[in-house]
Amino acid sequence: MSADAALLTSWTQYSGSVSSGLNTASPVLGNGTSNSGDSQSIYAVSPTYTLSSVGDSLTLSGGVTFLNLETPQADQFRFGLYNVNGQSGGLGWLGYMASNSGTSGGSTYSRLWERNNPNNFSFGSGSGATTVANVNATPGNTAFASGTYTFSLTLTRVATGLQVGWTLIGTNVNYTVSGTYLDTTPQTYTYDRVGFFTGGGLTADQVSFSNVDLTVVPEPGVVGLVVAGLTFCFILRRRRQA
Repeated sequence: MSADAALLTSWTQYSGSVSSGLNTASPVLGNGTSNSGDSQSIYAVSPTYTLSSVGDSLTLSGGVTFLNLETPQADQFRFGLYNVNGQSGGLGWLGYMASNSGTSGGSTYSRLWERNNPNNFSFGSGSGATTVANVNATPGNTAFASGTYTFSLTLTRVATGLQVGWTLIGTNVNYTVSGTYLDTTPQTYTYDRVGFFTGGGLTADQVSFSNVDLTVVPEPGVVGLVVAGLTFCFILRRRRQA
């Protein structure tokens, strides 16, 4: 199948106020002063994608750099794919979000949440969501530290529901999170929002993203071409039989 990738270049600040580059695919949370990367959330509106057939997938990916992390708690960096669920603002969305591991803050592993339907909480909140999977980081949960990482969250339609996979991998830090979860009763197969959240326990002076994008399989245009091709073949065959 063909894949289509598109950079996300229009972001809305939902909570916090110290952000920049919101009209680029590389937004920045915080200004480098102490812990100014904490307690921020932003989101982007994406085209509406429905994973209607087995094999269809949607992937959020990019890079992120954390500056001057002190003792980061688990679950304080969250990235998600969402369905706005007919709501205005940032409350009541459906979808999935994944997180970092950390030093403390209850459980120290990386988690995957699914947002409840209904819920009345913001998209990055742990309230109004259920932990559906968790995974320990390699070489350990406390290895999450200042540096640059790649992240991804992939939703793939399978015969029995949705296969969800998430990663957070250091490029100059020895750290790997890689988890999967099969959701046999997903709340939705349609997605139209991307969001990031940093909590008050992240202890980051700045969180800088790079080249945040969405990749969809199959490419929307490919579906149209396939349908058009099949229609043409059908018409041609009918003409030859006439």
